[in-house]
Amino acid sequence: MSSLLNLVLLENYKVSSYGQSVKEANEMFYQRWGIFIVIIATLVVSTMVGVFNSLANNVYSKRKEFAFLRAMGMTPKSIRKVILSQVNLYITSGVICGIVMGLLVTLILLLMDPGKFVIGYKTILSVVVSMLVVSTFLFSYVSRKISGQDLSIELTNDNR
Repeated sequence: MSSLLNLVLLENYKVSSYGQSVKEANEMFYQRWGIFIVIIATLVVSTMVGVFNSLANNVYSKRKEFAFLRAMGMTPKSIRKVILSQVNLYITSGVICGIVMGLLVTLILLLMDPGKFVIGYKTILSVVVSMLVVSTFLFSYVSRKISGQDLSIELTNDNR
């Protein structure tokens, strides 16, 4: 009876060498690390889409203000510059606040769990540059659309 039990237990457990165990552990580590990176990238991209959506809603809610500025003599090109400068200012201030808050949270975590302090400059820079480039292209289209609207319709429209 005990030999049958030992045989069943041995079938459920795989005996392997140290090298094979290390190889399997490394594969599992890289698999979990890859899943973590995909999740973090998804969070960053969805946050960027949310920021662009809220900025677009903000710009569209100011259509009447831009129509007043055009009625006062601003050209459509200057309206585009105003919209792009506002959007880039919002993005830049948000990125700076995000970097400062991220560093503070990292330092707080380092107080609780001391370790090596590493900053991923390439990752931060790539996110900042991609946000600025995408926002510039996206809102240049939005600003061109808003500045090209008929002025009398925009002034009488109640932003619906």
